[in-house]
Amino acid sequence: MPTTTGLSLQPDEVADATKQLEALAARIEHVMRAEAPALTVTAPGRDEVSQRVATTLNEVHSDFSTSADAGVGQLRGAALTLRAHNDRVVDADQDTVV
Repeated sequence: MPTTTGLSLQPDEVADATKQLEALAARIEHVMRAEAPALTVTAPGRDEVSQRVATTLNEVHSDFSTSADAGVGQLRGAALTLRAHNDRVVDADQDTVV
């Protein structure tokens, strides 16, 4: 049974994972844009309760959109970092091949 004491990396699998992270970020971004009109509430009446409910729901939507945008940024950042590290490992391996 072989054992390794060093780092083992499958560059193709890491590259695939970064593509999947990018695709997930793009899907989230697309859904948030596409569904924004459906998530924006107009008060059905001029009474205080209707106005307050609409305002609260729109604030929740705004907060959620801000969080989703931050999550998209985090996913893209993770993909970028993984891709950069993967490229460095591949370059280092190519430099050490005899």
